[in-house]
Amino acid sequence: MGFALLPVLVSVLTIQYSAAQSFKCSSSDPSTCHALVGYITVNNTNLGAIQSLFSVKNLRSLLGANNLPLNTKRSYAIPAQQVIKVPINCLCNNNTGTSSGAPIYTVQPGDGLYHIAAEVFSRLLLYQQIAAANNIRDANLITIGDKLKIPLPCSCDEVDGQKVVHYAHMVKSGSSLGEIAQEFGTNEETLARINGIKADSDLKADQPIDVPLKACNSSVSSDSFDFPLLAANGTYLFTANGCVKCMCDAANNWT
Repeated sequence: MGFALLPVLVSVLTIQYSAAQSFKCSSSDPSTCHALVGYITVNNTNLGAIQSLFSVKNLRSLLGANNLPLNTKRSYAIPAQQVIKVPINCLCNNNTGTSSGAPIYTVQPGDGLYHIAAEVFSRLLLYQQIAAANNIRDANLITIGDKLKIPLPCSCDEVDGQKVVHYAHMVKSGSSLGEIAQEFGTNEETLARINGIKADSDLKADQPIDVPLKACNSSVSSDSFDFPLLAANGTYLFTANGCVKCMCDAANNWT
């Protein structure tokens, strides 16, 4: 009976998410940057498990994105339904932005693409996007142990002439553009424009929306491996091979 239900679930998902769009990246040439996604924990978990799931190389990258103390351990408990900002490397190509290089997910017993997209990665992307990124023709046919690229949404675009950190925010039921804009320090017009929507009624619950976070610029040279180095407000990160900590604080004139 379980196998018979799978095509039905996939069909329902297709209808429900037919309007979902990837984040736009207008660069004519491939470009890269750092971005953030808002992962909503499915069950009680810890930072180490989230680090592993998203293939985050250094724990302190995860700590910095959430402004947690540097001495926070991998075992730090995270309750279910908690939003954790996860740093990703973003690649912009063909007017679309997706995560580059990571996460890589290993298929487990009982997995299906719908389960991986909707439940493991909390609807940050669609199962169709996983299928396309991995050249999977039949979404119901994957093999235990397969390594799957997870193309999370992101962007590297400037917004109104300013460099920003793009954040994939999961829309809550009943949310409005005004509420989201106020929460993240932007405005309704900007949110509507970069997401190609016109009104609150266009917002879809449990789907990601591109939110541009105001960021602090750094003095990292353009030929540096870390360029462009941008820290979103209320976060910190490291440069110079991990030797220099850069923190962004709106209360300190965005420096």
